[in-house]
Amino acid sequence: MMSIKEAEKITGITNQNIRYYEKQGLLAPARRAENSYREYSQEDIRRLKLIKLFRKLGMPIGDIKRLLNGETTLKDAVALQKIRLETERETVTAALEFCEKIRESQLADLDEDLYLKEMEAEEKSKSVFVQFADDYITVMKAEMDREFSFMPDERCDTPEEFSQELLKYAKENNRNMVITKEGMAPDLMIDGVEYHAYRTSSRFGIVVHCKMIHQEDYFPKEMTEEKYRKYRAISLAALPVLIFSIMSLSVLWRNGAANAATWLMILVFGVMLIADMCFVYYCYGRNFQ
Repeated sequence: MMSIKEAEKITGITNQNIRYYEKQGLLAPARRAENSYREYSQEDIRRLKLIKLFRKLGMPIGDIKRLLNGETTLKDAVALQKIRLETERETVTAALEFCEKIRESQLADLDEDLYLKEMEAEEKSKSVFVQFADDYITVMKAEMDREFSFMPDERCDTPEEFSQELLKYAKENNRNMVITKEGMAPDLMIDGVEYHAYRTSSRFGIVVHCKMIHQEDYFPKEMTEEKYRKYRAISLAALPVLIFSIMSLSVLWRNGAANAATWLMILVFGVMLIADMCFVYYCYGRNFQ
């Protein structure tokens, strides 16, 4: 155990910031019974170093708290922070472009209304896209919660082995799981939600599937039921619509009805298709890694 001064020296974090992180619930050091002085363990030191690392990445305190408390995974927290940083990069890039535009102008001749109008229009278009992207990600994550799969280390040939692999998966992914009925098709609770599990065999090996029992009652808390249903319909229809559109445009091209605009549409739809497939892989395929 060590004092706050020693913790400050080891981590490079000021004692004011250490106390702030404690107030925010990011760590809870023990206190001496005789004088209530803080005592920091090796686990507290590691936690402080992790906080320092994630703060250097610009991650908000709230996200760091959820990550350290096991309420989200490192992969999801970093993916969300990457989206924030990409948005910030776009903002900085846009600011640099406007600086380039106006640097040769004189202050008296600067048309501030024109540039403000351009900036506001660009910010509005980006904010709509970012909100749509955030909502789409929320829906895709919810779909992954409804039904997900993973490849176990063992074959799950017995109920005991099946239960062990399920609990191992829950531990590795910071999920609170309770097996309510053991067997080769067990029932379980994950974070208070009922699931049914079963296994299948693929050319890559055994695959365990977990399916939410009452899917009709599940909606992400971040959005309304109506909004969720709309975005879910978009997510389910996106891939077949893109494939159909590309096939239709290909037929036009083979029949000689294609022109430059057709080629441009094929390119756009192709990029959208690849992006959609990559996103589906990120949300679903990572469970097979």
